[in-house]
Amino acid sequence: MTDAFTPADLLGHTIGPVTVAVTPDGVAAYVAATHDDPDRRVSAAPPGFGSVLLFSVADAFLYDPRIVDYTATLMHVDQTFTYPSPVVVPSEQVVTGTITKVRERGGSYFVTFEAAAVADGQTTVESTSTFLLSNQQAPPPETERAEPSVRESGINGSDDAVLLRSASRNDLVRYAAASRDFNPFHWDHESAVGAGMPGIVVHGLLMYAWMMQAVAKHGSVASAKVRFRNALFPAEQAIVATEVSGDQVKVVLTRDGEQLVTGAATVVPYAE
Repeated sequence: MTDAFTPADLLGHTIGPVTVAVTPDGVAAYVAATHDDPDRRVSAAPPGFGSVLLFSVADAFLYDPRIVDYTATLMHVDQTFTYPSPVVVPSEQVVTGTITKVRERGGSYFVTFEAAAVADGQTTVESTSTFLLSNQQAPPPETERAEPSVRESGINGSDDAVLLRSASRNDLVRYAAASRDFNPFHWDHESAVGAGMPGIVVHGLLMYAWMMQAVAKHGSVASAKVRFRNALFPAEQAIVATEVSGDQVKVVLTRDGEQLVTGAATVVPYAE
């Protein structure tokens, strides 16, 4: 009798290459779903669009039938993106992903997934993701959250040099369609509760997109790394603040003073 297949058995597994067509309509849908400024996103996709390229290959790993049981608990722990060259609109991006590291701890698996996109011989986006997977069902939440109405949201704007962002349940479905991240924890209440959460939660990479919108006010984003610490729920108000030192930008997303996502980015000043 052989041992059961686990995420560790996927170490070194490569997914792709997958070709992703970056179209004006696709980028416009992404920009709208993330409440970005459409006037700044004409010739090149925004930094957060790297998540679209990432999930063109990451889905095949996260929902591999051989390890689907290990998505009973699935957490995105941290995320790094580097942007060697712009993702031009339109373009064809060829994306490849590889599982480069797997660590088992108490029956849970920390998996490092690296991906890269190439267009016309130039690398455009490189990413490194850490996911936590377990086949152990999370304990039920102490209380369930009453989901807000479909379009209920906080403010999307700016105030006192900080960025204000919020997502309705409708926004989360729109983002799922634009980004290809269809994890049901982000749109189905029962699935989220079954994973131990009070209710559906905002995509981690949607929060990353908001954070890069704030960072991009200080220059073109060359690289960024964030850590996902706590969940944000639909209609809750998030605040994104930055602290700049030369080409380094610290960025934090908070809710009522609680840090939900923290990170740092390197920027290149815009040409005068």
